[in-house]
Amino acid sequence: MHEDLFSQAEILAKLDARKPKQVNLRRAVSSAYYAVFHYLVEQACCIQFGTQHAQAPYRHVLGRAFAHNVMKQACTSFGGGTLKEAVIKGLPRDANGKYAVSSAIRGLALGFVELQEKRNVADYDRSERFKRSEVLIVIEQAKEQVARFSELDLSDDKKFFLACLWAWKELTNR
Repeated sequence: MHEDLFSQAEILAKLDARKPKQVNLRRAVSSAYYAVFHYLVEQACCIQFGTQHAQAPYRHVLGRAFAHNVMKQACTSFGGGTLKEAVIKGLPRDANGKYAVSSAIRGLALGFVELQEKRNVADYDRSERFKRSEVLIVIEQAKEQVARFSELDLSDDKKFFLACLWAWKELTNR
């Protein structure tokens, strides 16, 4: 689904060759955000249940548990490398006693937060004007962040990040 949403975002951003309509640019930003959102949800659900066809109903049900604001909170922390002690208690640490977040995870997490904020502006702030060139950059950056994250080995750190996207609220309240 995320590939289709990225394609849709690019098509919308490139419509109207001479003077792009704001509605198309806004929907392009929104589609790019939802591409990343659904990519992360899909990855997290596949980690939990697997990728076989028979497991699809379980992935779809779990996918409904993901909340945009919870994902943003988790991504803000992962992106800034500031995970609460309660969240990382018992996890491996570096020589300085910190839980190291890989650059690919940090990049995708920060990108998700920024893209969610841009999507909110695109969907709700009619005073904001979008430029085609800027929207195309937003789409390309989102695609690159997803590609870098996809290249990561399936490590415990990657699985932990994906699990935190739906369990963050509970983890931070412990």
